[in-house]
Amino acid sequence: MREEQLFEQMKLWRNWSVKFLRSISESYVDIIPEGHNNSIRWNAGHILVGWDNTMFPTVNEHRKMPLSYHLLFPSGSNPGDWKEQPPSMNKLITHLEEQPFMIEQACSGHLDAPLRESFLGMKTLGDMVIFHMNHENLHMGLIKSMKQTLA
Repeated sequence: MREEQLFEQMKLWRNWSVKFLRSISESYVDIIPEGHNNSIRWNAGHILVGWDNTMFPTVNEHRKMPLSYHLLFPSGSNPGDWKEQPPSMNKLITHLEEQPFMIEQACSGHLDAPLRESFLGMKTLGDMVIFHMNHENLHMGLIKSMKQTLA
């Protein structure tokens, strides 16, 4: 797959994620439905920091999201453990809208570059882009399930 196509796929999927997140009532975003481990807000933030935590450092750039986001939304965390107010959904959605363009700008021309160390068996930055698109879609599936349960 050509680099241009990969970035277009990333933006396409992200646009669908953003559109769906905008369709969710603010009254639902912090409820953890039965059978789920986290909230809609947590899943949206987790998508954002997952990309941020791996893509930018791999190309020797600083992460773009505030440190507080990385403390609120990492794997294994839970909104019940939050000690500070999380960002609003509007703020998270705005970051989600902007992020693909920052990733493309930072990573363009580097997708075939080998990673310094393997990331879940992946060996190049392009492999990580594909992983994160799938990871994002997994979490969007959870978010869709939550919305259906709560509606």
